[in-house]
Amino acid sequence: MSTEKNTVEQMGDWCGADFFDPDFRDDPYPKLAALRANDPVNLTPVNTWRISRYEDVRAVFTDAKTSMTDADGASPNFDPLDTQGSFQEFVLNKDGMEHRRLRALLKNSFGNKTVELMEDEVQKTVEGALDTALSQGGMDGISALAHEVPSRMICQIMGVPMSDRTMFNAWTAARTNAFFGKFLPPDVQQRTRDAGAAMEDYFRALITERKKNLGDDLLSSMIQASEGGDQFADQELIIQAIGVIVAGYETTIGLLGNGLRAFVENPDQLNKLRTDPSLITNATNECLRFDTPIMFNWRVLEEDYVVGGKTLPANAVIWQLLASANRDPDRFDEPDKFDITRTDVAHQAFGGGQHFCLGNRLAKMEARHVFNQFAQRTEGLNVQPGEIEWSPSFFRVMASYPITFN
Repeated sequence: MSTEKNTVEQMGDWCGADFFDPDFRDDPYPKLAALRANDPVNLTPVNTWRISRYEDVRAVFTDAKTSMTDADGASPNFDPLDTQGSFQEFVLNKDGMEHRRLRALLKNSFGNKTVELMEDEVQKTVEGALDTALSQGGMDGISALAHEVPSRMICQIMGVPMSDRTMFNAWTAARTNAFFGKFLPPDVQQRTRDAGAAMEDYFRALITERKKNLGDDLLSSMIQASEGGDQFADQELIIQAIGVIVAGYETTIGLLGNGLRAFVENPDQLNKLRTDPSLITNATNECLRFDTPIMFNWRVLEEDYVVGGKTLPANAVIWQLLASANRDPDRFDEPDKFDITRTDVAHQAFGGGQHFCLGNRLAKMEARHVFNQFAQRTEGLNVQPGEIEWSPSFFRVMASYPITFN
């Protein structure tokens, strides 16, 4: 044991910012700031490279020749025992022609047309949630808004019955851990595998039923879709469905919850939005910059690449620290300040390159309605937060955020 420990320590250092420490996400930004200042291109104890400065993150996304997988096609992060509902075949984990094929079949369901069709429903959902909250003198910002809005929208897009959507609350939170499952404790790995198995069973049954009764939804579209005569196989359908639910649901919960928290804890900014609702688009982007739900993602180098004065070898696994890049003082003035009037909010929250987030338009539309209505309808009230409870999600997502109105 002693020899193994010494070997790991020689490979790299967490530099006080261990993402797998349960306490890390309570307040990660001072730790990320120290990492960015002291070792911005950092080799970790698990032999991955962390890139933490804005310009370096941007350069890797736009300039480096990268893949989502190792040379053998396997993910550098996934738990090899996690085989049911595995993200190995999900569009996010594909490159080249295969990625373009899958992305083309999915993208219409998240484009401008979908956003426009769903906007009225989002507005009504937010109005109803706030009607209830105001009559009761408060709410849990996560269950009442951050869960309620995206769960309705993503289930409608996918064709999942609304009566089933509560089942996905636990499943999606657990399943996010699959993206970095290789590095997690055995108990978390098992919960992640169990969630994948449950979701695979659910979608296998739903696809069987949907083939008999096609509808106007993404699952039906994928069943019917073909490109060059290449139909989705059932297992491929299942994996894309699971991936879309997890990526489209859990990340938006984080955007809405973290954004609400930023406004509640910065009442001057809430007042600015009340006074000038035209700030809402900029405010939404500032929420994404200030406290992004996906703190980091990954790439694998296909050839040697120089970044931050260091030459990283081909096949090196890079973790792009989106949350750190978004707080880089070399890119943003007063980066730790939440400021919805900030100009040029060029955040990295949606990643970059060909894997730029498919659902970004839908997520931002939902956020605009949530933040704007929250600001306008709490005018004149004293808004006070309660104690935060974090989700078991791998992302920076709250499970509970009580808010009272006086």
